[in-house]
Amino acid sequence: MKIAIPVLILFLAGCGATGTDIENGSNGDTDPNGETDPNGDQDHNGDQDPKDDDEPNGDQEPEREFNPDDPGIHMFLDMGALLMMGDPMELCAGGFMPAAREDFDSPEDGEEIPLNTCVVVTQGDGPGPECTTDADCYPEQVCEPRYDNDEQPIPDSEHCVTPRDLMDVGPLTITGFNGGPQTLQYNPGQQGAYTTADPGDGQLPPGTIAYDTTYTIEGGGDPAQGLGPFEGEIRVGPQLQLTSPPMTDVMGGMPGIQVNPNQDLVLEWTGEDQDGELRITLSGASMMGDDGSIECRVTDDGKFTIPQEKVAAANLGDMAFLNMLNIERLGTGFVAGEGMTHHEIGMIQGLMLNVAVGGN
Repeated sequence: MKIAIPVLILFLAGCGATGTDIENGSNGDTDPNGETDPNGDQDHNGDQDPKDDDEPNGDQEPEREFNPDDPGIHMFLDMGALLMMGDPMELCAGGFMPAAREDFDSPEDGEEIPLNTCVVVTQGDGPGPECTTDADCYPEQVCEPRYDNDEQPIPDSEHCVTPRDLMDVGPLTITGFNGGPQTLQYNPGQQGAYTTADPGDGQLPPGTIAYDTTYTIEGGGDPAQGLGPFEGEIRVGPQLQLTSPPMTDVMGGMPGIQVNPNQDLVLEWTGEDQDGELRITLSGASMMGDDGSIECRVTDDGKFTIPQEKVAAANLGDMAFLNMLNIERLGTGFVAGEGMTHHEIGMIQGLMLNVAVGGN
């Protein structure tokens, strides 16, 4: 199932947002032997794998296990505020569907980057297919490949997934926005995703998102479909803005920053959230196909320095439009209600900036 919200898909894919896999509704798939898919999308909730009673649960509600006879309802909601190559975007979209076995599988945690440290990102071989036929999956699942953003199947990515459709369980209201509450409803034009009526593609008018605010989420549900009234919340932190290096014209009117690969890169920003973290990636490429990338996990305190050797490892090329600096702040929320057995509520603030080689 692919939800036709291209700008939201680009936003979430480009920023590495956690939470719902907008393209197929799956999350952290596991095969019948309980082997977690390391390529599965990160779960906002840290829900427990029903095959591992000792695994911790990060939800703000009692842990649940998948019941194939009464799966309940899965809700997802993603909010975002992005500066993408100089253009601001504000986004909010979600949906409801029957909960599935793969929702409850916890993705395998990779090795965590130490705080205030950068590492060079290497592209290794994928884990290979989890299945070859439907017989390798649970009875309610089928064996399907994953798809890239061009809707092309990814080789050797076959995995077990439950076919399901998005549901119309009535409107939901989110309170906390500038200008008043926003109502999201089932949108047939987006294959059943929940969006606002205008413009109806997952975007919000500029200036709608209020920063440093806790939002409330509520809806009446549809008891006839197994969902009662529900409520929850999610916090949006202070507005994230890069102040150094300063924004400049990096290529034909394209805004971005200049970076000298022979020096440390000092990043400074406002809107810091002292109790949180940021994920920073610097990546480069050339027309010859050479590329590189580094990733940093940093304290959200307003300043971080990327060492020169890590800046050089990003392999910044001569064409600014091929080089990117991404700064991301991720947040999670919760929702609960009768019949709601799983949820993924996420928020991302992201800066995606083109990078030109230069500077002192």
